Amino acid sequence: MALSLFDLVALFLTLSAMIGWLNLKVLRLPTGVAMLLVGLASTLALIGIDRLLPGLGVRRAVGQIVAQVDFSTAVLRFMLAYLLFAGAMHVDFEALRRRGWTAATLATFGVVISAFVIGGGFWLVARQVGVALSFAWALVFGVLISPTDPVGVLAALKRTSLVADIRALIEGEALFNDGVGVVLFGATVTLALGGGAAMPLPLAGRIMLTAGGGGALGLIAGLISIHAMRSIDDYVVEVGITLALATGVYAIAQALDLSGPIAVVVAGLMLGRHSARQAMSDQTRHYTRAFWTIVDENLNGVLFLLVGLEVFSLHFDPLVDLLATAAIPLIFIGRWASLAGPSALLAALDGGVRPGLVAVLTWAGVRGGLSVAMALSLAPSRERSIILAATYVVVVFSIIVQSLTLERVIVRMGYGRALEAVGDT
Repeated sequence: MALSLFDLVALFLTLSAMIGWLNLKVLRLPTGVAMLLVGLASTLALIGIDRLLPGLGVRRAVGQIVAQVDFSTAVLRFMLAYLLFAGAMHVDFEALRRRGWTAATLATFGVVISAFVIGGGFWLVARQVGVALSFAWALVFGVLISPTDPVGVLAALKRTSLVADIRALIEGEALFNDGVGVVLFGATVTLALGGGAAMPLPLAGRIMLTAGGGGALGLIAGLISIHAMRSIDDYVVEVGITLALATGVYAIAQALDLSGPIAVVVAGLMLGRHSARQAMSDQTRHYTRAFWTIVDENLNGVLFLLVGLEVFSLHFDPLVDLLATAAIPLIFIGRWASLAGPSALLAALDGGVRPGLVAVLTWAGVRGGLSVAMALSLAPSRERSIILAATYVVVVFSIIVQSLTLERVIVRMGYGRALEAVGDT
């Protein structure tokens, strides 16, 4: 059954709204976790029904609908622009500036270190369990799973009370490291396919050009938009300017082969700082934040619902499933190494990262839809099936387990209080 783009949007928005209502009435879980669980449970139930009653063709019918959604394109070329912009607008700019060097270090050197640790470990485990996978393809997995997903991290932090500087550090790292991760992902895929475009110096230059160009584009566009908004006082037009800013900056960055994610993050940070400095009227500030909160929550819901439904893309194999499960501890080892590795540099920049903070940052490294989108963007192959299975297992574990327990880790390590306690003060 072929559905139009409008039909697909209507279907998934309706499902998202229904699950959101059910969650508020019954489940009372974080929205993203509820969407993922319901999507995953529904998919597994349909697969079970199909095995019991294969004549109904349930799995085939639903699978055809899900297959019409290009998850990778939807995330990387549409949703990410608005989700990152909305997230950046709510970051405490001054707190992030105080931890800026640490965030930048983790978003660059940290990603590289984590990618090699996870990729090397994944390759070794694959050899032990009898799954044929080259080191180059294992490194592809290490790269795509290393960046902490900005959507998943920001969704998890909404339910936590953190020291302002640490919250800004985690948010800033998550918002910026995906730009580096996407560039590294393209280079490692080229290397795995036998290309030679991933030499260290050209790669470093490409990252600097892509990231720096995206940042410059976001800064210029943000300043122009802020200047335009300061000259008027009409919340309808000003909210429209913010929507045009997020959409236009991302589209131009993609056209120029620059980092769209970094461009919209910088633009969002500029706009958030502009709002915090009361350069907007109270009415405009209220409507702008309300609009982007609605966009953020609804797109988040659809994204996590799609992640749950993407189990239809998996091909189950006992050895691959075992390798995928082994990837879960690897992401924590890689995350810890990415923090411990640059510790000397961080100590020189802003006092370093204390042991308790390492635990918080390690557990706050939530992976999400961005990693799944990159895995799905790979061309069909045996390696793609292995990487996709491992990515999916890690992401589901991360969103459910890490997101639901992050507040407890923060409180235990002394970097925040339970939200109930905060509300009583």
